[in-house]
Amino acid sequence: MIGWVVLWALAQSGAPAQVDLTSRIDSVDLVGSGAQRMSGPKRLKGQPFDSSTIRHQLVETVDSVVAQGFLTASATAQSAVLTDSGITLKIETISNGRLIWGHLRNLGESRLTAVTLDRIGRLPSGNPANPSDLDAVQRRLLQTGYVEAMANPVLRKVPRMALADGVVRLQDLPSSFLEAAASWSRGQSTQGYVETRLANLWGTARDLDFGISQGEQGIRAHAHWKEPWLGSLDARLDLSGNLAYDSFSQALEGRSDLVWSLLEGRLEVGVGLSAASRSDRILGDTLFGPQMSEFGSRTTLAWRRLPPAIWPVGDLLANLDLEAVRIESDTGTFARIRVRTGSEIWPQIGPVDLRFGFQARAIWPLDRTAGLSEAIAPGGIAGWRGWPEGSPRSPSWGWLVTQAGVGSRERGGVYAFWEPGVRALRTQDQSWVEAWGWSEGVGMSLVLPTWQIDLVVAGRDDTRTWQDALLQVRARNRF
Repeated sequence: MIGWVVLWALAQSGAPAQVDLTSRIDSVDLVGSGAQRMSGPKRLKGQPFDSSTIRHQLVETVDSVVAQGFLTASATAQSAVLTDSGITLKIETISNGRLIWGHLRNLGESRLTAVTLDRIGRLPSGNPANPSDLDAVQRRLLQTGYVEAMANPVLRKVPRMALADGVVRLQDLPSSFLEAAASWSRGQSTQGYVETRLANLWGTARDLDFGISQGEQGIRAHAHWKEPWLGSLDARLDLSGNLAYDSFSQALEGRSDLVWSLLEGRLEVGVGLSAASRSDRILGDTLFGPQMSEFGSRTTLAWRRLPPAIWPVGDLLANLDLEAVRIESDTGTFARIRVRTGSEIWPQIGPVDLRFGFQARAIWPLDRTAGLSEAIAPGGIAGWRGWPEGSPRSPSWGWLVTQAGVGSRERGGVYAFWEPGVRALRTQDQSWVEAWGWSEGVGMSLVLPTWQIDLVVAGRDDTRTWQDALLQVRARNRF
């Protein structure tokens, strides 16, 4: 790796007779193989014709090109000609061959391992070293939500080798959390849930989520494991399981998905398999009906604008899940298609914090074979929609989210929401009918360095008086 400057110090070693040393440089003519990328000497235009000024600019230009990963660089002042308007300075610029990318290194305090850093950052090792590659590398690292940047990434030459390392300075974000929530309403039992997320385990980008909730209808539990890569395959494996049990239905579900991350983590595309065992109890019966076994395939799309956040921040989310299953029971075999989609955006305009979005889920066919064991809630406490967990459960529904508040996302504030929607309700003859509804309420949020605490009072279309309103409390600790 060699970078050099060859200067012809015109003012010191005898300039051509036609040059007036009191004149200023009127134009700069760049020639040679580096003319397109070594534009620094153009800044000499209008400067005094002074050897130290010229030398300083040429040295700065060469240093800049070397810092961009070029193996050799030179800038030489060839001639200076006095014209009526000033001096025309001719400079020959040469830059040949780039350094080759070596490894990605973190000089910060993040616990990301070297292997994890390389797999997430995807520095193009073995390719010519271009510092612009580091911007994309750092964006991919920040998009995980595990770390934040302490400084801009830089190229660092490896001594005695034609290699360059990409150097970043990262520190860990508190991306894990423990959350608990509870809700009360007159005439109903206490409901609540506990949720845990352990993120970036051992600095390997592995995540574990699990939780349990006690809702209106019964108990639900879930777990999710994220394996960031499968060997050399640049795709992650998501494994998840769900258990639900109440007085009218029971279900055990398992899913596995391969997910590819595109556009620096903003777009995710996944394919997967699912299996489940379900059974339902019809109103009036004392025993559950026959077990139904299902096997299916899934396709998922998801888009987000910012890295994952511990709690809601200004963001843009959109997702689409499509699942086709084959169901077997003692009454026969049939197929079903399930679709779920949604989008949310949280803009903040000065002190006003807004939130808009929608959620929708549908199954086909929606007939008597669709039981409560596959009915899910549009939000519940976990979605923080003003509904108690487990209500309203339905196999098909659509819901709008509108919220406005005043305050700061860093400190908290107060807000109000209104959420209209439509869902399918089970009738006595086991068919489904369309029913409209809504929820509304007010809340306040307090944000501390490692805590967020929310208090919400909510009602819905079947809430007779505010004494029957739902009181919800949520506390989340991030670490």
